[in-house]
Amino acid sequence: VRNLPNRVNCQDETGKIDCIFFNSYEGYIRKILPLNEEITISGKISFFKNKYQITNPTYVAKDSSLIETVHNKYSLTEGISEKVYNKIISQILKNLPTLNEWHSPNILKKFDNETWNDSIIKLHAPKNIANYKSNFYRRLAYDEILSSFLVNSEIRKKIKKIKKDSKNFTDKYYKNTISKLNFNLTNDQKKALFDINEDLTSKSKMFRLLQGDVGSGKTIVSLISALNVIESNFQVALMAPTEILAKQHFNLAKKIFPKNINIKLLSSKSENIEKKKIIDDLKNNQIKMVFGTHAIFQKKIIFSKLGYIIIDEQHKFGVRQRKLLSDKGGKNCDVLLMSATPIPRTLTMSIYGDMDISLIKEKPNHRKEVKTYSKLESKLEDVIKFVKKEIKEGNQIFWVCPLIEESKKIDHESSVKKFEYLNKLFPKNVGLLHGKIENDDKEIILNKFLNKEYKILVST
Repeated sequence: VRNLPNRVNCQDETGKIDCIFFNSYEGYIRKILPLNEEITISGKISFFKNKYQITNPTYVAKDSSLIETVHNKYSLTEGISEKVYNKIISQILKNLPTLNEWHSPNILKKFDNETWNDSIIKLHAPKNIANYKSNFYRRLAYDEILSSFLVNSEIRKKIKKIKKDSKNFTDKYYKNTISKLNFNLTNDQKKALFDINEDLTSKSKMFRLLQGDVGSGKTIVSLISALNVIESNFQVALMAPTEILAKQHFNLAKKIFPKNINIKLLSSKSENIEKKKIIDDLKNNQIKMVFGTHAIFQKKIIFSKLGYIIIDEQHKFGVRQRKLLSDKGGKNCDVLLMSATPIPRTLTMSIYGDMDISLIKEKPNHRKEVKTYSKLESKLEDVIKFVKKEIKEGNQIFWVCPLIEESKKIDHESSVKKFEYLNKLFPKNVGLLHGKIENDDKEIILNKFLNKEYKILVST
């Protein structure tokens, strides 16, 4: 019967196990598992109703060696099976091209003369899983770092060759902005601003990464530098990964920018008439700075005199996108990328070799100390008590459910369960965010949390 699972009892000298086949025909099952014959089966074993079973085995074969050689474990995207992926990998390895060696004999000696081809084949051998200290693995890691470094180096050379009109400005906007702040800039912020200003006033195009922890004060540095570019009679575009973040930057700029500077937020929620007016005003140099998501780089949006692009949370953009953004602005457009993602100093040159780098390590004096505690799952009651205390004091809570497995489905389910659990304890005070929620709904949920309608936000 098609809709009922087929159960096959299997046994050998070590014991018994059931094989369960869903959505299968009995005739097909009898063919691949003939009675009283020795067959090798491979798959995930589970324990159900006091019995071991394999549901929908991955491999079924008369030749046991076939399973041993082919059965490799990969971290896969949902929708592609291990069986299919192993088949693809084995075909690729059979047709692997022989590449000419690009390393010198001295370098090769460090990896015991492992060739690229041999290294790739060894990498996919099941016995070599997690063999990170082996020569073949180290050789491939070295190849990847060196090739990234060379590509970035070439991009950097090309960008540095571009000559631009230097930007000329005074320190009036800097002084004006500082006077409006209720704190002083840290030494790292001042140094970063100095580096950016040096780039802006030079004849070479700026392509700089501003790196610093969340709350270290990257945004204020970028906005002061934006004011300097506006004083030089150029336009500025700030791009953020989400509309909420773009709006936050826009609101901060409204607070600290002089009232005579026309700045706008380009949002998907803007009315069509408003969008059209913003697009026209950008073309006619009426708007000096625009905030938005990647939508501000659509073909239909033409700037009159774009001189500076600021990109927040740049880790969402690869080398190619960084280059395209730099080209979009033309030769007079400087580029600043901001990131809170910490990267070890030794890796910085290979990942961001195409950029100059400014680091903000100092925390602003007004920033509170971050205290970190660890609690066992069995001590969840203690965490709930702490949450109740914080809510009573008017504070809010982020409850993050980390990725349990490489599966969005499991990830999403874990956050839903946690949401249901917390919602019983704090009814109508809990919001939920995960990958399956539509972007518009995400914005509504985040805004409710921002306006303190939710006390707790559960998120993946």
